[in-house]
Amino acid sequence: MNRAYGKMLGVGRALGGRVVTNRDLEAVLDTSDEWISTRTGIRERRFVTEGESCVTLAVEASRRALEHAGVPGSSVDLIICATSTNPESMPSVACLVGEAVGAAGVGAMDLSAACAGFAYAASVAGAMLASGVANRVLLVGADEMTSIVDVKDRSTGILFGDGAGAVVLDRGDGSSGFVDHILGADGRMAPLGRAGHPGDGRRPLYQNGREIFRFAVRMFPEMVEKIMARNGISPDEVQYIIPHQANARIIQAAARKLEVPEEKLVVNVDRFGNTSAASIPLSYPDIYDGLEPGRYIITVGFGFGLTWAANLYRI
Repeated sequence: MNRAYGKMLGVGRALGGRVVTNRDLEAVLDTSDEWISTRTGIRERRFVTEGESCVTLAVEASRRALEHAGVPGSSVDLIICATSTNPESMPSVACLVGEAVGAAGVGAMDLSAACAGFAYAASVAGAMLASGVANRVLLVGADEMTSIVDVKDRSTGILFGDGAGAVVLDRGDGSSGFVDHILGADGRMAPLGRAGHPGDGRRPLYQNGREIFRFAVRMFPEMVEKIMARNGISPDEVQYIIPHQANARIIQAAARKLEVPEEKLVVNVDRFGNTSAASIPLSYPDIYDGLEPGRYIITVGFGFGLTWAANLYRI
């Protein structure tokens, strides 16, 4: 059995303070609740309110994860935050999280890989723990998507929400943690999705939804099958698959290709919309208490770049 690094000690999430339903969007966009829910599976999403930002969401999710783990922030020796929406070029969100949770002085960095960001960051966390550079990592995914989306654009304004998720990872004894990772990117497909800096209304987020849908439906099952095959894992050994929550139709199409029962798929896009790098980690609180030791979780991310990544985690 391969050694695993990154035993989960605790998880937490934070969401924008304003609940925005499809009915709310009907008042400002040429759309309807039925049109949105049928095509995306989304029924509501969360937007930040005054005083909230990518940073405040990351801090709140981190505090909750540390509280859930029952460990102080001072016990963490590395912070990694996956985000594409830091409101400042510098300092990093991770630096500000460290100061806020009592971990000032430890290594801290942001990682940007769009919606695949958390899966990328998980691979870095696993490597840092395996190498001994870190013994306890605070791993965060946080995005304030409303800072780069034109909420009056029907093609994108209906899709995205603001949120953050955090996980406290310990080096552990090798029995539980990350076992394997897949990382990929192809800049030739960059024109399919782009966005300017947070708050820059001149270049709001654009995506070719149809082509990205095709890409995700193909890549999602490919990564799951590849990471299982090269680790000798059977579908029965996988307890959960946590996909990036881009669109319910993408998840459903990929599930049909994989012939995966619905109960193995973690889906919350209906409640939170697409929260980019936050979508995988904010899913953990929904399943954490029911995790079965010895089984596996596969996480799959895909996003602008285009980027893609998968993680195999042994519970």
